[in-house]
Amino acid sequence: MTLFTQYLRNTSIPLPIFSRWKGFHVVHSDVIKLFPVLITIGLVWILCFLLTVAGASPDDPKQRAYRARTDLRISVLHNSPWLRFPYPGQWGLPVLSVAGVVGMLAAVSCSIIESIGDYYSCARLCKAPSLPRHALNKYVLLLRLGCILAGVLGTGSGTTSYSVNISAIALTRVASRRVLQMTGAIFFLAGLFRKFGAVLVLTPDPVIGGMFCVMFGMIASVGLSNLQHVDLNSPKNLFVIGFSLFIGLMVPDWVRANENAIDTGIKELDQIFIVLRLPVPRSDSLWRELAARANAKLSPRGSA
Repeated sequence: MTLFTQYLRNTSIPLPIFSRWKGFHVVHSDVIKLFPVLITIGLVWILCFLLTVAGASPDDPKQRAYRARTDLRISVLHNSPWLRFPYPGQWGLPVLSVAGVVGMLAAVSCSIIESIGDYYSCARLCKAPSLPRHALNKYVLLLRLGCILAGVLGTGSGTTSYSVNISAIALTRVASRRVLQMTGAIFFLAGLFRKFGAVLVLTPDPVIGGMFCVMFGMIASVGLSNLQHVDLNSPKNLFVIGFSLFIGLMVPDWVRANENAIDTGIKELDQIFIVLRLPVPRSDSLWRELAARANAKLSPRGSA
């Protein structure tokens, strides 16, 4: 990823093509400039596949290199259907509770704050003028309407801006609205073909981890670059920056380590604080659970 984005960015790749008027001829394409992320994932995935086939990757789950095997979640690919259309009520009737509503409000509030930062960062990368307040209100409203629509359709996930997309724009320098609209249409169609998503699940964890080192690093740098317009000689600004960075790093770790210490006597209020922990399940147990659910749906008697 570093090689493609920092050193080979302006390198053109000669590609042979055929046309009716010119016949076979060679054109130079900026493939590396446009697809550094996809090329990186593809090359390293092939490397992990070759190591798996050659027997270089261990079979023992306790060994660290075991996570680099490409056949680790092959059952997800076998058990997933070719097509699947979401429809309202597929997960049963909606269940509302005060704890669930309050917990989701806390998560949505965090998403709104993150989205506002994404909008300003994206505007700066695209060299667009600063966003007015009414535009931010419209963006936030559209995201919340997207969450409602996703819940009605039964997709099981909300709608929000994703910070990694901002880093993708920073790396590829592609921010065309038409490109992103076509990408959304492709994702919409790809979501109906479950085999496509199952193939993405086969991506080894080290590949994803390596990509995150670059992508989330770009997120941090793009966010910090917004401070270039701030007076860093002001003690007030220095206090806000330092306090925000430290609290953002410290609070989730403290809540994770002292989850039982949060006991206000009000369950809903406790969940607001616990949501700061942002629990991420272990990938191996998560995929085992997903595979078990897929097997249960495919089996005529509901057994794995």
